Formats: sequence, C-alpha cells, structure tokens
Amino acid sequence: MSFPEFQALSASLAALTASVAPRIVAIQGRDGRELSGFIWRTGLAVTAHEALEGEDEASVLKPDGTVVIAQIAGRDATTDVALLKFDTGEFGDWSHAELPAPGSLALLTGRGEYSVLSGLASVTEVGPAWRSMRGGDIDARITLGLRLSGRSEGGAVVAPDGNLIGMAVTGARRRTLAIPAATIARAVATLSEKGYVPRGWLGVSLHPLGKDGGAIVVGLEPESPAARGGFLVGDIVTTWGGEAVHSVGDVADRLSTGTVGTNVNLGVLRGGSALDLQITIGERPRS
Repeated sequence: MSFPEFQALSASLAALTASVAPRIVAIQGRDGRELSGFIWRTGLAVTAHEALEGEDEASVLKPDGTVVIAQIAGRDATTDVALLKFDTGEFGDWSHAELPAPGSLALLTGRGEYSVLSGLASVTEVGPAWRSMRGGDIDARITLGLRLSGRSEGGAVVAPDGNLIGMAVTGARRRTLAIPAATIARAVATLSEKGYVPRGWLGVSLHPLGKDGGAIVVGLEPESPAARGGFLVGDIVTTWGGEAVHSVGDVADRLSTGTVGTNVNLGVLRGGSALDLQITIGERPRS
C-alpha cells in the first residue's frame, strides 16, 4: 500500500530539517540543564535566557559534533533572549518569515546528543504585539500546538519556506510560544552593543494611594531624571502622557526597555494644584 502524498510530505519535512540543521546547536549549562539554540549570524547564537539564568558561559555542541565553551555575551530577561558568542563558522543573517497565519504549519528544530531534533507543529494562535511579565515588548503572540521538551527550548521555529519565524520558549500554562524573529533582532542589536538591555528610570520611590488612585513620591534620587525635571517629595503622579495613572504598577509598566531617552509629560498634584512636568527618561543604574 502506498501513500504518495504522505511520503512527499515526509520527504519535504526531512529536507527542510536538513537545510536548517547547520544552524542548530545543543547547549548545556553548568547545572547540567540541556536546551537548544541557533546561530544568528557569524560568531553569535541565541537561546532562551530563562533556561540559562545565572550562567555566564555554556557548553555548546555544534552541528559538526565538536563541543566548545561559549560566553554569554548578554541577556534580555524581558524577551527571554540570551546571546552566546563562540566560533560558529561563516553564516549570513537568517531571513525572517512573514507572520504565520493560524492553522499554518511550522517546524520546531533543536539539537540532541546524536542528531538534530525536529517536530511539526501547527500555529494555533496569532495575536497582536504584547508585553511580557518582565516588561518586554514582543512583536506578536505566536502559539504553537505542541508541548515543548526541555531539550528543544530555545530552538528555532521555521516556516515552510525555510525562513525563521522565531525562537521556541515555554510560556504561561506550559503553552509553547515563538518569540518573533523581529523581537530577537532588536534584542541582539542591543546586547551586541551593550551586553544588556537598558530599562527606563525616573529615580523616584513611589507609594500607592487609596481609592482615588495615583502614586505619591516618597523618595527622590539626587540628580535623577525626576529630580532634574522638577519633582518634589510629596508630589502625586496622576497622568503619564495624558493617560491616567492609577497605581505604582502603572508607572513601572511604562518604564519599558524602549523608553530610555524619550521625553514624557507627567501630570502631578502638588499641594492640591495640578501641574505638568516634562521628564527625559533615564537608564536604570545596573546596580
């Protein structure tokens, strides 16, 4: 009995896996945890930050079977991207795929001890840009219809044309998500330059108010953006860019990775009088 369509699909999946396999690596942290990653371009690879949290180097099994020690050149906890530096050989940039449609197919690739790992997945959900629990801006919510194994965490999610959809990570409720290639590209650009991703900083300590909402300034760092912008202890922050501030969390949520150097108009109440303060968001001190 022959099933030519199924055979053709099988051959196509094997060929696609083989075509991307030279970019896929296996990674082992010092705690013994195994995961995957992929070569972004010459000298650089990416993997899931959360799986290597606290590590400063990792053992990498390359596609040719050799093992090298890679330095973790930077990490962005907000997008779950860790950047590794080691001798990869020559690689160009991996072309980014178009945003997949729900119901389309994708190939999830990782690397195990003996070979590349490959799994076929359906794209079950595609949503708009969202913000992670750690404050990272993710370009799209892409959910895959398979359970991610530990060894495949950090692996590449590949479109049928061989272009890169993103990186496979485990999200809330054990859902498998793909961090989009565009999100990874921004993280890599910043990590390559700085080694970390700067977060926004005002330099104030805030305390929540009661039923009326807002956040009151109870501490002020000298020479901080807030101090230079005219804040005083006792000011109540009521609006950010014209939008109401209901809590301390509203302020923290707005100090995302892309706000450093931007100007914002903050509405405050001071002694019962309303006024506006123009603040240039600073970079949060790394300490």
